[in-house]
Amino acid sequence: MICGAIVTVLVTWHVCLTTGNEDFIPVQNITEGSGQEEMTIWSNDLPPLSSEIDFLRSTTQKTVTKRATKTFYNGILDRPFFSVFSYSKPIIPPTAIIPLNRPLQRGNSIPQLQYIALWAPRGQPPHWGAIFQNVLGKLDGSFIKDRRIYNLSSTEMQNTPVRLVQYVGNEQENNFKFAWTKAIDVDMATVVSEHDYTQKCSPRMAPAVLQDQGYEFLGEADIDNRIMYYVDHNIVNSVSGSLFTNSVYLLTKQQCQCSCPSTSY
Repeated sequence: MICGAIVTVLVTWHVCLTTGNEDFIPVQNITEGSGQEEMTIWSNDLPPLSSEIDFLRSTTQKTVTKRATKTFYNGILDRPFFSVFSYSKPIIPPTAIIPLNRPLQRGNSIPQLQYIALWAPRGQPPHWGAIFQNVLGKLDGSFIKDRRIYNLSSTEMQNTPVRLVQYVGNEQENNFKFAWTKAIDVDMATVVSEHDYTQKCSPRMAPAVLQDQGYEFLGEADIDNRIMYYVDHNIVNSVSGSLFTNSVYLLTKQQCQCSCPSTSY
């Protein structure tokens, strides 16, 4: 009987070791602080705004540990922080976020008020762009996709999903505030960004502002590859290297302390 027990223990030990070497299967996302797994269902109009999960494999215990998305990567914005924008009935909510919290400089010309927007064409990667008043005095938008400029006034973009970034509630409720941080000083985990949810290895794209000799441009930054794209004189331009590091500001989520004032944006 004793020998049988020893054999059973050895077989069980062998099976555990063998199982520990097998590939693990990703599991569902966990909402921070809930203690429960949650299945999120999104509409077909827009891609998920939170889709990254960090999987860590222990080399000693042969187990898989998963951390909640909002803990590991807190640059994700939940849906309440987006406001639907319609080109046919353009409305800017008072909670909409503007770059650098002020109109952007245009050299010797009048500064231009712009709003940060996310364009999510169905079944395609999302892109950040700007909503502003065009030369005709009407609200329009400008986005860059595949090195090409897309305007909301164009027929192909009308009725496509576009949302403005907004700040709802206050800092005590949300436990974070928006801040514009120079790329050289930024913690990339805090940058507000989105990526192609259909591809795990796609770059993270983020709203960004370039300051260049009295001019400021709101555009889109590939923060993984340190490249920013923006529109100037109806031409797509890009900056990288030291110019990106020292002249580009990124929208970040800064965690608040308990003493944070109750201030909304």
